[in-house]
Amino acid sequence: MKQLLNKILVIATIITLLTGLKATATPNPTKPDIIVSLDGSGQYKSIQEAINAVPDNSSKQITILIKNGTYNTEKLIVPATKTNLRLLGEDREKTIISYHIYDCKNPESGNKCPAEAVALWKDNKDLIRTSATLTVMADDFTAENLTLSNTAGPVGQALTLTLRGDRTVFLNCNILSYQDTILMGNEGKRNYFKNCLVLGRTDYIYGAGIGYFDKCEIRSYGGGWITAPSTPENQFYGFVFNACKLTYVGNSPRDGDDGRPIALGRPWHAYPKVTFINSDMCEQIDPKGWPTTWRMTYADSTDKLHLYEYNNTGKGADMSQRSKWPGLRSLTADEAKDYTEEKVLGGWKPLPKKGK
Repeated sequence: MKQLLNKILVIATIITLLTGLKATATPNPTKPDIIVSLDGSGQYKSIQEAINAVPDNSSKQITILIKNGTYNTEKLIVPATKTNLRLLGEDREKTIISYHIYDCKNPESGNKCPAEAVALWKDNKDLIRTSATLTVMADDFTAENLTLSNTAGPVGQALTLTLRGDRTVFLNCNILSYQDTILMGNEGKRNYFKNCLVLGRTDYIYGAGIGYFDKCEIRSYGGGWITAPSTPENQFYGFVFNACKLTYVGNSPRDGDDGRPIALGRPWHAYPKVTFINSDMCEQIDPKGWPTTWRMTYADSTDKLHLYEYNNTGKGADMSQRSKWPGLRSLTADEAKDYTEEKVLGGWKPLPKKGK
């Protein structure tokens, strides 16, 4: 019964969040290659069937338009062969893709629950490797004008996205969960987010990959950690947040969260690298920023962790009480020049030039 109540709270919270968002831009008018619609007006009612139908290893972008509706009966995967795929929602708030699998202690179902839902997807190891609503294995994937969520609630790892391909793009999307919302799982793989809302509480942006967040809202329930990076030592960039808004939201689906501070992150393993630049930080940000070394005994004694801040505003941007770790500091103006979109993404330009 408690689990059911938690799920109801999560769904209610998502509805509240969505209704409070600003109106979003009209989708790109480019004619789609495939249309998905629950009412049967497109070629498919199933998003996965539409993904499976696109050509393998395409050299040009294939667009699947997803019409308004709540698509909550599929755990989705974009296989590695489905390159250059774009999922375009009809309306950011009304095109909702969600699922509800989460990690649990149940060896019989591969330590994922609920067991009856896991059983539907157990034959695809890439799909079921994590609890994610959407797993992207392919390069050059784009999602635009969508809401993506995991509705399991505060029950453990409940991913919305597992990203393992290179050059993935999320534009004008809501990406919602509670714990482990976005996993950028593969080192060196580049991921770009622009004008997105990312919601979570526990380690909800994490992994070894490279993530550049531009003008996004990073919205946290109280008491948790925004990031849990595991950047390899020889990888210069981890997660970079540029011109983002770090905000706090109450009415958490878990008792005890409301009113507690938000940590910028906690080190997961390897040599975490996270940079906040030109961003607005709410007053609920923990003054220490990174208040705990968690399971990494060397986190507070090496400068190989790069936990940087530069030119941020808001009450949470005050660095005077940050943890005294050698790798946690403010960048100089010259150092900040190394954190442009172009440099972080290794010269890859995720958006077309204006007028094209």
